[in-house]
Amino acid sequence: MQLPALIKSPTDERDYRLIQLNNKLEVLCIHEADADQAAAAMSIHAGHFDDPQESQGLAHFLEHMLFLGTEGYPDPEAYQNFISTYGGHHNAWTGTEYTSFYFSIQHDQLDAALDRFARFFYQPLLAQEWVEKERQAVESEYRLKLNDELRRLYQVHKATANPAHPFSKFSVGNLTTLRDQKNLPLVQQLRAFFAEHYRSQRMRLVLAGPQSLDQLAQLAAAHFEPIQREDSPKQKLSEPLYLPEQLGVEMHVQPVKDARRLILSFPLPAIDNDYAYKTTSFIAHIIGYEGPASLYSALRQRDWVNSLSAGGGISGSNFKDFNINLQLTEEGLQHIDEIVRWVFAYIRLIAATGIDDWRYQERKQLVELNFRYHEPVRTVELASQLAVNAQHYKAEDVIYGDYRMDGLNKHKAREFLELLQPERLRMTIIHRALPTDKVTELYHTPYSIKPFSRSRLQLFKQEPADFSASLPSKNEFISGQLDAHPLEDSSSTSTNPKLFTINKALRIWHLQDPDFRQPKGHIYAGFLLPEVAQSAKNFANARLWCELILDELNERCYDAEIAGLHFNLYPQQRGVTLHIAGFSPAQVKLLEQVVECMRSLLPDPKRWQALRQKLISNWRSAHTHKPMNKLFAELNFYLQPGSFRMDELAVELKQTDFNSFEDITGQFFEQLNVDLLCHGDVPATAVDNIAQVLTDTFRLAEQAPLNAAIPPRMLTRGVCEQRAATSSHSDSALLWFVQGGNADIHEQAGFMLLNQFISPEIFNQLRTEQQLGYLVGSNYLPMQQVPGILMYVQSPTASVSKLRSCLASFAESFLTELPDFLAEGWTAAQQSLVRQLRDQDPNLRIRSQRLWSSITQFDHDFSRLEQLAQAVIDWQPKQMLDFARQNLRDNSAEIWLHTEAKPTERN
Repeated sequence: MQLPALIKSPTDERDYRLIQLNNKLEVLCIHEADADQAAAAMSIHAGHFDDPQESQGLAHFLEHMLFLGTEGYPDPEAYQNFISTYGGHHNAWTGTEYTSFYFSIQHDQLDAALDRFARFFYQPLLAQEWVEKERQAVESEYRLKLNDELRRLYQVHKATANPAHPFSKFSVGNLTTLRDQKNLPLVQQLRAFFAEHYRSQRMRLVLAGPQSLDQLAQLAAAHFEPIQREDSPKQKLSEPLYLPEQLGVEMHVQPVKDARRLILSFPLPAIDNDYAYKTTSFIAHIIGYEGPASLYSALRQRDWVNSLSAGGGISGSNFKDFNINLQLTEEGLQHIDEIVRWVFAYIRLIAATGIDDWRYQERKQLVELNFRYHEPVRTVELASQLAVNAQHYKAEDVIYGDYRMDGLNKHKAREFLELLQPERLRMTIIHRALPTDKVTELYHTPYSIKPFSRSRLQLFKQEPADFSASLPSKNEFISGQLDAHPLEDSSSTSTNPKLFTINKALRIWHLQDPDFRQPKGHIYAGFLLPEVAQSAKNFANARLWCELILDELNERCYDAEIAGLHFNLYPQQRGVTLHIAGFSPAQVKLLEQVVECMRSLLPDPKRWQALRQKLISNWRSAHTHKPMNKLFAELNFYLQPGSFRMDELAVELKQTDFNSFEDITGQFFEQLNVDLLCHGDVPATAVDNIAQVLTDTFRLAEQAPLNAAIPPRMLTRGVCEQRAATSSHSDSALLWFVQGGNADIHEQAGFMLLNQFISPEIFNQLRTEQQLGYLVGSNYLPMQQVPGILMYVQSPTASVSKLRSCLASFAESFLTELPDFLAEGWTAAQQSLVRQLRDQDPNLRIRSQRLWSSITQFDHDFSRLEQLAQAVIDWQPKQMLDFARQNLRDNSAEIWLHTEAKPTERN
């Protein structure tokens, strides 16, 4: 049965059809004529809220188990290996009330992939032999994030919510919660949960690819009609998220990292029925506005906050938290109550004079522009997003629902604002020095909760004597109808930029894109400043300088930002990069403001101190990062010139005073070279204007830049290097990096191909079979075009010596089995890699990133990817066998890095 037509953007060239199968499963078919890959996604209206009280984490555990074999394909590696062989990607997640599975694949393999995927939902094995192993995987996933700040805060949230509401349940699961119950083994619990919840009417399927809509509909019917129906409706949530005594409270939370945050949270009714009006989003936009005279501006001028955002917070079928998040300064920590008074005064101001139709229409106009000119995403991203949307929106709004704004409901807006009262406030302060008297069970987070006194509630209702914030004015950056400029050379179909050399110091690459005909553009300006990466002191000060520029411009450019014009500034190995993106008409104007600020920055000492302290705190918290992230950073530091450890950057910035900062950064722009990419809807006249802005603003060097990358440190063949890193985590971690001998294109292709075979095998052996840990894998990792492969494992149970033994054994077994792998999978792996290298750019943003990456890597004819594809084609299986033995056993250039587990009560 065909369902109503979907509302789509006038610039969306895809075709859509919504159908219902005989078992009542709703399926969205998407025909994308030029897609390189096909994709499928399935969402299920079941999540951790549905876990039995005595088996918390069961929904998440079932998500894991569905990957481990079906009646038609009992091999637990069959699905993953098939997807990997044909250049695909797969994943899944379990949320509060929904679970989602998705994959991508070569489009000519969609039928075979669906035959494997669909069986998850009607004939999973749920084999006893894999239950115990996968319990260990879930335990590893839980242990992996014991120090994760969001998980630790989330657990405090659960501990201070209504224990009768399913939100309070433990969502991940571990060895304690996932176990046999009296008279009910865990495998039977899984089967019972599957039988109750994995039913066609609770599912939404999306199939997308270059196949016709009729073909996709036929595939859906052929593979998914065996899914069982369930006619009884799902029971609705009735318990409130919070009890009365859990409102009007102050909570303290001690983080692992050095953090200063204030979260003001208010409970609201569910907002699903408001999606066509987006009332909460409209209010959040006003509260979170960061332009001149805003609430944020006033608090920032008092040196109380570094950032402010509004509107986030958990939501579900019977609840919504409306959060106001503030990043505090050291000074702000001393003025919490004053900040809260300012927030409530601003809310009252909105209620009195801010509920205006013109504000809503302005917001709607921006949203409609974003809908009209929404950039295409990769096929699998679209499928996974729409499979979830289909659970929340009317059929015709599956795409448009995220953008729909039918009008301002003033009554609802005022009702909503009435709920933002001190008596309903849940205030959370996050800082390491706060007093606490409780600890959460699962993530061991110190916290406290206490009610506000009556006098404090009254204080929050009093207007600050110096209150000066005002509501946003009309946004002059919002345009009406936008259209792309006509192509200046309509006969050209080239997607490679042309190089214009203005002088020795300024090189401009320009491409008016012939494919993505939207009024959007990207400008990348690479300011080549060798001094930046000469020392940790210089790099730390360059990072602070970039933060000060962004901070200085945030307020005056905020209207441009919310009108779809974005910019970023960051230091890198060869200097500083400026990136401007978004709607093209005002890009040159924004560029002028940014480069003028770069040239003439006179930082306010208070803001300098606040942002300096923020960076130092962030860098000092590096020891709390996941062990594997620490090892990746250590590898980069050891092999890549111009890379620095975060603790080293923190020390250098701590030792820098204001005058030293001005001396160091003042020398950066004495003379410079600039590489510039102008791409998208950027006509030649705009390029001329940009060049003029740069030559007028900066003193350009008289020498041309060096066209050579700084080579990485080369490891010595036959020498096994070893390094250790420190970590505060309870997991051990090991990383093994094997480096190529040179940057030759043939060598690069060889390492890429080798990783195609290693990647699925290392996951299957060390993760699925041996259950060493949740984080296991391999990656192709080039450094300045010198190729390499890294293999890694992080484990909550095994020592570093055990991990090394297992990884070495894996390498030996892999080399033993490689002849069979090559005989069975060479052609598929080779073709898959060539397809990836020749993948079409899905949108303007990704094409711009690729072009800029080519420029920064001195691939100025933009041919490296095609050269790599051809080099992959030239490789033969016999060569690969010798190549693998040479690099994994005989005479490798290798380094092993590790972190030891920090002892905890649990281990």
